[in-house]
Amino acid sequence: MRTLTAYCPLGLGEIAVEITYRFTPGRPARGPSYASGGEPADPPEVEFISASTTVNDDFIKLLVTEWAEEWLGDDGFDEAVDRAS
Repeated sequence: MRTLTAYCPLGLGEIAVEITYRFTPGRPARGPSYASGGEPADPPEVEFISASTTVNDDFIKLLVTEWAEEWLGDDGFDEAVDRAS
């Protein structure tokens, strides 16, 4: 498992969020051979595990967890892959 720190926008500021995720590296495409017509590339995968913050409020923790899961699959995907590689 890997971790990274991201910053969740909240109100006029930001909250530091530590995101834990699982990384599976991709695989390059394989060219054709006598036995096979070739195989396409598999992209890397990032799976959200958890999010934590130092803010001690249950509602904020829920909000941050939902934000982190969405961020990791969208805007944070490339950063997660770069840090894991």
